Amino acid sequence: MFVGMLIVSAFFAGVQKTVAVLAVGGAILMAIGWVDDAYKAKQKDFPALPKLLIQLSVGMMVFFFDIRFRGVSLTWLGGDDGAFATFPLWISFLATVIWIVGLINMVNFLDGVDGLAAGATIFSAVTLFFLSMVKGQDLTALLAVALAGAALAFLRFNFYPAKIFMGDAGSMFLGFALAIISLEGTMKGATLISLVVTVLALGLPVIDTLQVMISRLLAGSPMYQADRRHVHHRLMSHGLTAKQTVVVLYVVSFLFSALSLFLFYFQKI
Repeated sequence: MFVGMLIVSAFFAGVQKTVAVLAVGGAILMAIGWVDDAYKAKQKDFPALPKLLIQLSVGMMVFFFDIRFRGVSLTWLGGDDGAFATFPLWISFLATVIWIVGLINMVNFLDGVDGLAAGATIFSAVTLFFLSMVKGQDLTALLAVALAGAALAFLRFNFYPAKIFMGDAGSMFLGFALAIISLEGTMKGATLISLVVTVLALGLPVIDTLQVMISRLLAGSPMYQADRRHVHHRLMSHGLTAKQTVVVLYVVSFLFSALSLFLFYFQKI
């Protein structure tokens, strides 16, 4: 997926900043993900802290290459048309790093059932593609459709029963790519509606992560400790098979994407 997306992106867009950041950041994340996967293959747990530090470092690298939250439109707060509040540097930094690290882990958390993380990524990437096309953002549209194509090709062999698995190396790259595409695309010049439609486009991983965090908080469990509170685990605990669970969550992803596109279209007319 990593190689396929980058080859397509570089062929059509050239080796420009955003593509280079995707390549470098993705390679770093896949390296630490490969180490984590190697530990899991030996029935061992890789410490969470080194992985988090790498993710934070990648988020900071993205910020310093000027891919970031820049501010928010004041129009929807009653300001004049075109009014825009630029974030102080520290708020821009925190928001950017949190968004990137958050999405990396959100997609990683979804990778618990064959085909789920790849399928959810396809729905999100296709939605971001349409949003970017409408906004005239050719580069992010290209990156989004390249990501969707790479994930779809992988899904051919990853859907239940899977013949290959992406592991942490693959899932973290998918989350990172979605974060970069959304920051450079729909989140630029953020208005209330662009924030809402972007979150909806990424709806399944966002909702899954939020409900897990709330559940762990109420139970007093560590946020980093793996458990069976994710939505796919909950569905299977109620009797659904792995295949049925994935199909149900595909439908949920589709509905989030459709709602995102509807709201974006509604505010344009």
